[in-house]
Amino acid sequence: MTNITKRQKETLDFIKAYQAKNGYAPSLEEIKTYLKLSSVSTAHHHVKALEEQGYLQKDDNQPRGISVNTAEQMVQIPLKGLIAAGTPIMALEQQEIIAVPRNRLPREVKNIYALKVVGQSMIDENINDGDIVLVRHQATANNGEKVVALIDNNDVTLKTFFAENGQIRLQPANKKMQPIIVRKGNTGFAIQGIVLDVIKNFA
Repeated sequence: MTNITKRQKETLDFIKAYQAKNGYAPSLEEIKTYLKLSSVSTAHHHVKALEEQGYLQKDDNQPRGISVNTAEQMVQIPLKGLIAAGTPIMALEQQEIIAVPRNRLPREVKNIYALKVVGQSMIDENINDGDIVLVRHQATANNGEKVVALIDNNDVTLKTFFAENGQIRLQPANKKMQPIIVRKGNTGFAIQGIVLDVIKNFA
């Protein structure tokens, strides 16, 4: 997805999810309320920008005259199960398949999978309970990247990765929660992937 701001992306994701659930688009007032925007005119500004970039169509004569352009290519990605954004839980290997817009993914999709988020530890990164994270399978990460981490050879958690002072800090994005500290060389710890994108759950 190019030439689109974070706020415009959140607006587009909300419109898509709302339309899929209800069969019609949200009003500008509903967009303003959900995204906690300062005014309806701000919501209109985001919708207008998305329309100009070809993501939306808008009929100004209709109160809910917003429609999503659906010409985007979809790619099937395995949904491997659940991942905790909180205390670690076991990720399920019982796979389902979900369809993801091609423009949400890197060019090479062979090592991409999805997990459904359970918990509230990453809410300050706008990753909430019920969201789906798109993950690239890899065993290494840079400081500041959000990772899928295996702990004690059993539990899997979603946190931000930091390697420092001879240990690994798995940092939640929730001020009420403490980081998980893992000593370097711990044979029960492994990185299983890094988060590329988040598909919001607007239900």
